[in-house]
Amino acid sequence: MARKSKKHSIRCRILKSLINLIAVIFFIIVILFNLLVNRYIEKSAKYKLENIKFISQDNEDVSIKEKFPDKEMNTEDKKYIHIIKRVQEQSKQMGSFSDIEMMVIDSQYKTLFPKENDDMLEDIDKYNNISYELKEDEFDLDSNKIVKIQTENGYYYVCAMNIIDYGKKTNEYLIFFIDISMLMNLAVKIDILLCAIMCVAGVFAIATSIILSRKIAEPIQKLSLFAHRIGEGDFKQCDYDFSDKELNELLDTMNTAAKYLDEYDKEQKIFFQNVSHELRTPLMSIKGYAEGIKYGLMDKNSASDIILEEGNRLGELIEELLYVSKMDNITKDYVLVERDLREILSDCALKQKAIAVNRGLEFKFKFDENPVLLVCDEKSVYRAFSNIINNSIRYADKTITLTCRNEEKNKFISIENDGENINEKDLTNIFERFYKGNKGKHGIGLSIVKSVINKHDGVVYAENIENGVRFIVKF
Repeated sequence: MARKSKKHSIRCRILKSLINLIAVIFFIIVILFNLLVNRYIEKSAKYKLENIKFISQDNEDVSIKEKFPDKEMNTEDKKYIHIIKRVQEQSKQMGSFSDIEMMVIDSQYKTLFPKENDDMLEDIDKYNNISYELKEDEFDLDSNKIVKIQTENGYYYVCAMNIIDYGKKTNEYLIFFIDISMLMNLAVKIDILLCAIMCVAGVFAIATSIILSRKIAEPIQKLSLFAHRIGEGDFKQCDYDFSDKELNELLDTMNTAAKYLDEYDKEQKIFFQNVSHELRTPLMSIKGYAEGIKYGLMDKNSASDIILEEGNRLGELIEELLYVSKMDNITKDYVLVERDLREILSDCALKQKAIAVNRGLEFKFKFDENPVLLVCDEKSVYRAFSNIINNSIRYADKTITLTCRNEEKNKFISIENDGENINEKDLTNIFERFYKGNKGKHGIGLSIVKSVINKHDGVVYAENIENGVRFIVKF
């Protein structure tokens, strides 16, 4: 047995859709923001470090080609201070690089400047941590690389430059670094702010989904109840006025369907009343004559003739009821073939010629010399033409005229009788199912005609003429 999937309400679907949309947009924004911020920080830091390094390499004052005066530069620290100050002075002339910091280490990554006994003691851990991280990462001090490192104090972009003394390389390196911790922290705070915004948006999404789903679900629930009433046979139309065009169109469609079903239901009730009467009449007649024969009250021959006649009438009624049932079957398939309508009309007239002759009627034919071809279901078209001819036989006085011809792109067929005109009130309704006019039999025959012709994309109607009635069919 197939497992039924769990159904979700419209409210849940709208809520999930909005939250998913907000989440996707949020993650896209966060990812793009962090990529752009990191890219900007990296590009900006590398640009500054490359420039400061270029300035330092180009400046002869940075290289120790002269001995420092003994009184002024008698220690290594003074030498490092001199180098750093020279670089800072030169960088100020070239542009603002105030966020670049410097330190000196040896080839073993030991911090040479500043030292713990310097005035910068409170930041000494920062310098030691940078030295330690460079050592741990086995950073090549002689390379021109700019790397990003993380220490206990924060994030840094770092590069190194060898200190030249008298034109010769030393084991001392000037380290340039930029602290990007504040920018990284700012990015984190912005991410947190975006999360808060998402939460607020989520709350609004929930509120919006509740309001929106209510506006959508309530009309649908009303329409569902309306459909349920229709299913139970209550065809009373609804007068809801929805604000949405699509829902109003759906309501109009359902009201139209309810109207047709109501009309059909009423017609069926009338039809079954008529059918029950029509069935009861021949059955009672057959029963009466059969009892008369049984008790010897009637002549067997005359009574048998009446029983046969009523039986034929009963069989005809049942056949038409079965055909109506087939016409209502949506799955009914037509066998479409190309046929000459003249031949179909001729066959119909030939089959009913004996009945016409018995009533003193004559068939006249006005057929086109050329074939009047139509792709159709021959059996159903034959049935439609037979029903019209049968109707004409009942009302004709002397003549029934059959016309069949080509009219440009159309096929024209008329079946004309010289009987009495049809009442104008009946004329507009005779093709309606279950409608029984004056002298009508069952109210089924002409409705079958209309259904067949319509399914072949044709039209059928009747009109009163000077000396009778004309049925016209056009394909």
